[in-house]
Amino acid sequence: MFHQKMSRDLWLLIVFGAFRTVSDLFMGTFFVSYIMHIAMNDITSISMYKLFEYAATCAGFFLFANWVKKYNRVAIFGLSMLPKIAVLLTIILLGGRAVEYVVPMGLLYGLSAAMYHLPRHAMTADKTDVHSVGRFLGTKNAIGYLVKIIAPVILGCFIDTGSYTDVAFVLLLFTFVELGLVFFLSSTSQSSADKIDFIGFYHCMMRFPVVRRMFFMEILRGFGMGLLGTVITMYTVYIFHTNLNLGILTTVFSLCSVATCWALRYVHKNITYRVILMICILLVFLSMSLFVYRATPVSFLIYNFIYATAIVFLDQINNIGIYKLSRSRCITNNTRIEYFVFRDFALFIGRWIGFTGLMYIGVFGGYAWLRWYLLLISVALILWGGANRILFACKK
Repeated sequence: MFHQKMSRDLWLLIVFGAFRTVSDLFMGTFFVSYIMHIAMNDITSISMYKLFEYAATCAGFFLFANWVKKYNRVAIFGLSMLPKIAVLLTIILLGGRAVEYVVPMGLLYGLSAAMYHLPRHAMTADKTDVHSVGRFLGTKNAIGYLVKIIAPVILGCFIDTGSYTDVAFVLLLFTFVELGLVFFLSSTSQSSADKIDFIGFYHCMMRFPVVRRMFFMEILRGFGMGLLGTVITMYTVYIFHTNLNLGILTTVFSLCSVATCWALRYVHKNITYRVILMICILLVFLSMSLFVYRATPVSFLIYNFIYATAIVFLDQINNIGIYKLSRSRCITNNTRIEYFVFRDFALFIGRWIGFTGLMYIGVFGGYAWLRWYLLLISVALILWGGANRILFACKK
């Protein structure tokens, strides 16, 4: 079972994931750096961008849930390219003035994320089972981080020697390639004749403690994982100054993440997941303590290494558990879309709490406070990592 070949659709989802990794690097890591170099109040502008991006993603999950449940998921997946095209065209046409429109850009990219991720979650659940999901996610994430080995250096060098607008034009061409690949995806056979029933799923969540706890656990994940990448990007640019250095460091640590994801392809037992969780939590605690005690480039690089390995382990184990739970006796085929929407709503709550706090730092604190905010993020990650074991408690 573990060595069964993956279908064409699963490989296509992996390819789409690689393309999305490049887009997210550009609109996340490097757009954050772009704002830092141009905007007057960079922390506030970044917070506004991320707050509205996540708000649009959450709203999009609710808005498109009924379509994804009842109709062709592949069509919604393909339509996700349109808001992304609009964002890239905005950057191409406005250039440096794009940072004046962080709110509409965040809304558009967040809407694109919702139209991409919700049908992708549904198709992944449809096309894998509890035995193969770990292998699929390990392969997908390893290839995604492999892309991060090459893409950040190219993007960083291109932006430093050329312009941000030039890279946006190249990514626009990539997006049209993605749009063409959508036509090779097979239509799913799991569409339902029933309408979305969020109230019914809420009662289901109350009936199964593991689903209820998952909701609160994902709030912690939204706060921790939602903020961590952005704060690390800001700190990296703050300490090492250039996009090229940002690209090189992101590439080096992505190599560590590739090995991490590939190793997890061969882990199948729940007891092994629990042991890995405890080791990762200890490493996060130790690296965070060192960085808070003495915030130097060396201690920050150590924290980056733990982020690229231990926290990536935590994230992938969480994803495996989320998909396994979606195919357990707790979640039926008819409530799976509601399950993914509720899960994203929990992430949204955590993300908004986190970026509202980051905005407060931008207004009243500054970069001196970021170190202490990273401490708070790390505590949330430790609590979230410890709670991950509940995802392997629900019987299949």
